[in-house]
Amino acid sequence: MPVNTLIHLSDAALIAVHALAGLAARPGYLVQVKDLAAAIGASEHHLSKVMQRLARSGLVRSVKGPTGGFALAMKPGDISFKLAIETVDGPMGGDFCPYRTARCNADNCIFGPEIRRHANELLAYMVHRTIADITPDNMVNPAAV
Repeated sequence: MPVNTLIHLSDAALIAVHALAGLAARPGYLVQVKDLAAAIGASEHHLSKVMQRLARSGLVRSVKGPTGGFALAMKPGDISFKLAIETVDGPMGGDFCPYRTARCNADNCIFGPEIRRHANELLAYMVHRTIADITPDNMVNPAAV
């Protein structure tokens, strides 16, 4: 069965979004992995791997050494959820179907166009929602970070 490319987000992708929000909450500072991991409730090892991907993609910058750490390399408003997630999970598509099989025909789907429409709506949401939207200054309940 094909992999669900829109609805399923890996743990790494969720860590990436939270890590980017954590960095956005500390503009002008280098944040070490151990501190960021504690803040977002992630394993340091898993977060380190995610941060390497984010650094390679240019979303964050990395400074090595005892006083080093990570910081955003872009403005939080320029980092969409879609960009953050695709950096870790690969391309997202609007062709999600939880029941898709090799014999499926989208034009004859038992769900009609509804699944495709909702998948495309979610994809559009991911394009427009940014890391800036979930930083403490922009959140309704900053304590939830």
